[in-house]
Amino acid sequence: MRNLKPKYKTIFISIGIVLYMLVALSFSGSKAYQQNCIKVKVLVLDSSLNMFISSKDIDKILAQNEINIIGYPVKEINTLELEKLIETHPSIENANVYSTVKGNINVLVEQRKPLLRIMDDNGDGYYIDNQGLLMPLSTNFTTRVPVVTGNIKKYYQKYKNEELTKVGSDTLLQNLFSLGKELKKDKYWSAMCDQIYITREQNIKIIPKIGAHEIILGKNQDYKKDLRILTTFYTEVLPVVGWEKYKSINLQYKQQIVCK
Repeated sequence: MRNLKPKYKTIFISIGIVLYMLVALSFSGSKAYQQNCIKVKVLVLDSSLNMFISSKDIDKILAQNEINIIGYPVKEINTLELEKLIETHPSIENANVYSTVKGNINVLVEQRKPLLRIMDDNGDGYYIDNQGLLMPLSTNFTTRVPVVTGNIKKYYQKYKNEELTKVGSDTLLQNLFSLGKELKKDKYWSAMCDQIYITREQNIKIIPKIGAHEIILGKNQDYKKDLRILTTFYTEVLPVVGWEKYKSINLQYKQQIVCK
């Protein structure tokens, strides 16, 4: 090694480090593989945002399916099957299950992310999430998203055969899903909008937090553009004419705002 040039020394040292890491990882992996499971540790990755799921819910899923892996050889635990089972919970978007050297089975859970809360004509409530899936309300937690009420027929079907109900081809739910995505991305309107109302004609009305007016949106519109126009109107026009001047602001017509 003394006679080697510095660049060759660096190469040999790098190769040695890589080989050492490979051997160490192989050893630790084989050691973990021979362990019995001593504990199931659950971590809900986004618990600061939503609290639909807790570690007790994961324990309940395992218990209901008569799965007891404590004391069971880690090498015989099918982590992929556990992930699929946990992901059948209607509030869970993703699950990652893996073993550790100490014999723990770690469960990392990511919750689904609601955009809107729907209350239909039948009195049933559910969420539309950021994937366009319908999600049942939780007894554990209610997230703060805009609530949609009004003339909404019963769409949501209970979960059957572990299949999730999608927005699908329903025009109103498609429009609400599109609007919900834009509201979520727009900081101004995600803070401004708490309530949405559906008229008999299936038009969408936003009831903003500030002002005594309502905002009327049409069907199958470019909601991103609508919100951009509204932001300009709210920041440049209403502060001048007054927040109580109009009863309605209508954006159903292209290239114009009709106020009453």
